[in-house]
Amino acid sequence: MDTKDFIEQIIANQKVYLLTSEEGFAVTFSEDFEYEDGSNLEVICFWSSENKAQEARQNQWENHKIESLDLNVFLEEWLFGMIEEVSMAGLDFNAEPKGLEISPIDLIIEIAHTIKQSNANYSPLHSKGVGNIMQVALEIKESIN
Repeated sequence: MDTKDFIEQIIANQKVYLLTSEEGFAVTFSEDFEYEDGSNLEVICFWSSENKAQEARQNQWENHKIESLDLNVFLEEWLFGMIEEVSMAGLDFNAEPKGLEISPIDLIIEIAHTIKQSNANYSPLHSKGVGNIMQVALEIKESIN
């Protein structure tokens, strides 16, 4: 699976899945991205389907339960919050844990672009629409670079 497949599936379902426990969310550490001090960035893991989340419920995540987030909450609250937290988004990780890692700002832009291009159904939570989300995300990305 690639980022495009993940995005198309969450738009179709209007949901994103995550694993939670009393200790928090299913997280791992990036193999590719580091903080300035050289330690690996935290990766918060999300799944495009309940089945994929279930398959990942092994090893360190075996005591986690599956929960879902509405797409608009994920896009407008979680991902923007992850930018502030300086975390990566992990997409469809398996139990190893291995999967795709992407910055939340890039994921916001890709999701918004896909929604806009496909005229997909999207009900904004806080914004004026997906175009506004993309504009804000691009401004943030430009200020980061």
